[in-house]
Amino acid sequence: MAVPVSERPTISVLICTKNRRADVARALASLRADGVDREGVEIVVIEETAEPAPISGVRYVTVPPEGRGFAYVRNLAVQTAKGSVLVFVDDDCEVERGWFDALLAPLLADPAVGGAAGAVMVRDCNAIGYAESILGFPGGGLRYLDAAGGRVVPTAHLSTCNCAYRREAIETVGGFSPLATLGGEDSLLAEQITARWPCRYVPTAVVYHKPRERLGAIFRWFVRRGRAEMRILPAKRRPVAVAASLVRGSMLLRLLVAAVVVAWLPWPAWLTAPALLALYYAALLRRFAFARRYPTHRRGWWLTPLVRLIADVGAEVGRLRDLPGALRRRRAAGAAEVARG
Repeated sequence: MAVPVSERPTISVLICTKNRRADVARALASLRADGVDREGVEIVVIEETAEPAPISGVRYVTVPPEGRGFAYVRNLAVQTAKGSVLVFVDDDCEVERGWFDALLAPLLADPAVGGAAGAVMVRDCNAIGYAESILGFPGGGLRYLDAAGGRVVPTAHLSTCNCAYRREAIETVGGFSPLATLGGEDSLLAEQITARWPCRYVPTAVVYHKPRERLGAIFRWFVRRGRAEMRILPAKRRPVAVAASLVRGSMLLRLLVAAVVVAWLPWPAWLTAPALLALYYAALLRRFAFARRYPTHRRGWWLTPLVRLIADVGAEVGRLRDLPGALRRRRAAGAAEVARG
């Protein structure tokens, strides 16, 4: 049932950016092509820059590039926005026609729904870019889209690449965590909000994310993601369980176990290692075989094990890099609790 115009919430579309003005211009052009410029909707661009360049037709706010991190800028966007529904889209994304109405539909249809996420896809890229999307990066990629099967489904995973929340939900949980200076602010917010409100994944609300297309770029991105995981760990709802999950999924531990197994075998390691690598490769290809149903992504399917390995190693490097700081923060928090007690 259509919601009367007088009862519809005001909506703010938020873009946070830094040194990507050409990307922002493409994102804004796609928003306007989708008809986002309409009554009751504002577009807000928050830019980290020392050289402001106002953008016509949007609310443009600048913040000095002082390295305060992702969460700070996103919280500033929330504070600046006037809407009761806040829509997030990345500066290096372009929205598909029909995206805006599809993303908002669950929120307009049911006041109990706290948020909605859309599909984050790639296009016109090389096999590496498609492989990354098959693996689910960023924003769930092809993996989430395929799992939805064309239906609007419940989700606990919302990415600021492409999502919408009620302002009430964001403010109730206290906004984006200040611990998330390097990233992970959106996954942490989603965890907190979906614990209180149902949220929906809308496969027809599609944005196209700018692909990385290089293994080195993916590695560096996952190093940052690994560091971010360590920094936001204290803010997780079940930090011990999350830490245990990170240990179980550790690439370093897997390699150590594999090394022990190979060393224990009665024949030379050089005879075993190729077979183990082949089994690993085949197992991952089978896990992501759904990608073969999509002509655009099919040529990236063969590379998914390699890209997965690069991503896992990068994340592990990042976690290890930030582990000493995480331990120091944990000891400091424990000391503070003792002092208060």
